Formats: sequence, C-alpha cells, structure tokens
Amino acid sequence: MLLNLIDQLDNCDIKVWDDCSNFKIENIYKWDNKTTFYHFQENHGKKKAWIKFNRIFEDLRKTDYDYYIFLADDSKLCEDFVNKAVNMYEGIDDDKKICLSFSNPKRAKKPCFTAVEPVDCGNVIKTQWTDMAFICDKNFIDRAIIDPIYPDRWRKNPNLSSGVGSKLSHLFYTRWNLYNVKEEMVEHIGNNKSLMNPTERKTNKL
Repeated sequence: MLLNLIDQLDNCDIKVWDDCSNFKIENIYKWDNKTTFYHFQENHGKKKAWIKFNRIFEDLRKTDYDYYIFLADDSKLCEDFVNKAVNMYEGIDDDKKICLSFSNPKRAKKPCFTAVEPVDCGNVIKTQWTDMAFICDKNFIDRAIIDPIYPDRWRKNPNLSSGVGSKLSHLFYTRWNLYNVKEEMVEHIGNNKSLMNPTERKTNKL
C-alpha cells in the first residue's frame, strides 16, 4: 500500500516514517533523491504516537517547503491529488488558516475534539479540528508541539484513538483556523480494524 501511495505522489519530496514495522520496505524499493526513509527503533503504537509526531515535526522544522502533506500509508488519493490539495489550501482566503484536513466530509459536518460547530465556507468547511491527514505550511510545522498524552486516557476506554489529532486541534483552534475538504479526496483502503482509532474506523473512512 505504501508503494502504491508513493506512486500517486508526483513531483514531491517524500519522507517515509516507519514505526518499527517488521516489513523492511527500504530493501525492496529503489529510493531516489526525492524519497527518504526513516525507521524508528521502537514501535510507538497509539499510546506513544505523540512522541513519534513530535520527533517528526522536530525533523521537519529543519526543512523549508512551501507545503507539507501528511498521509497514512493505506491511503488512495483522488486524481491530481497534490495540485488539488495545494490549490484548495491556497484558495482559503484567511490569514489565520493553519491546516486543511482530508477527513471524510460527512465527519466534518459535526463538532469533534474542540466541540466547535462547523461552518460552511464555500469550497471548504471550517471545523476547528484536525485529524492526522492534512496539508499545511511551515507555520503549522514551526508551532506543532504536542503535550504529553498520559496512559490515563485509555484506562476507562482502551478503544480511544491516540489523542494526537485532539491535542493539535486544541493547540491551534483558539488562535488559528482549521479547515476540512467538502469533497472526498483521500480514501482509506486498509484494514478498517484500526489499532489507532477502531471506533471511528467502524463508521467513517479516513
């Protein structure tokens, strides 16, 4: 699935973070100078996902790209995805925009994480929350620092997600604006028995 995703991303510098999987994809793929591979030495799972993403954001702060797109490996993209995502993000006339998520548009029509009512803004929906599939610019990367998420989060409900999207949403939503697409651009094609958010994946695609 990862190789299929890479094939869909034309004219992009691609960075792959492997969360200590058993499948050494770097051994079967011819990596070019636009694709780099990072292999974490431990599997963070959902309970340490905040640590993983903090490391990713820290690494990305050393880069200087116009836009950053975050996707899971089991994602199928719409045709001409990158250009559409960039054009849609650029088309948001808002100095306070900080990211545009690719969550299922049906999910974006109701409050999530921050409990803010969504607002229809023409081509996009202002949700004031984000999940972990989105486009952003350096403004987001420079400010994305996730506070620790403690094991107490899962004590009463082990099916809760990693909490990373919630933390980022709460970090930004009072000072910045977070948006979501109105038409589906990313399809989740992997196993819907998600280890990160099994409850959500039963009812909604990525």
